[in-house]
Amino acid sequence: DSDYYGLIDPSAIAVSGFSCGGLQALFSAGDPRVKTVVMMNSGLFPEGPTTMAGMTADKSLLQKLHTPILYVLGGDTDIAYTAGMDDFARVEHVSAAVANINKGHGGTYWERNGGPAAQVVVNWLNWQLRDSAEARRYFAGDDCGLCRDAAWRLEKKHLD
Repeated sequence: DSDYYGLIDPSAIAVSGFSCGGLQALFSAGDPRVKTVVMMNSGLFPEGPTTMAGMTADKSLLQKLHTPILYVLGGDTDIAYTAGMDDFARVEHVSAAVANINKGHGGTYWERNGGPAAQVVVNWLNWQLRDSAEARRYFAGDDCGLCRDAAWRLEKKHLD
């Protein structure tokens, strides 16, 4: 009887969070229904537990990942840069990517339609949830779309 009956594809579920919301996304990432995780300007503190939004977690939470994960960071002036890059360095058991644009915390999300950072997220979701070959080319291969874009620095593991 839900208004959403038939409108949600249970095989195409992502969790995502911006800043403190990234911790909430990581707490949900272990759910077997989740197909991908997107962390926007977020990450777990490199030293000791991270406490945000009423939750406390440490880097062991990353071991619960079972799907590909994307970090979108605002470059080294982003307050979450060190934490997000440390997370990315520790994730070895699933496919992972980190896309950095030198815009600081919040990236380009305040721009019209979320700007280039939102386009990165949309392409990731289209690839991971809809198996879009065009969106895959944005990340995969030596000549990927983000690889050619001078505004972005892309690092990836187990994607190609």
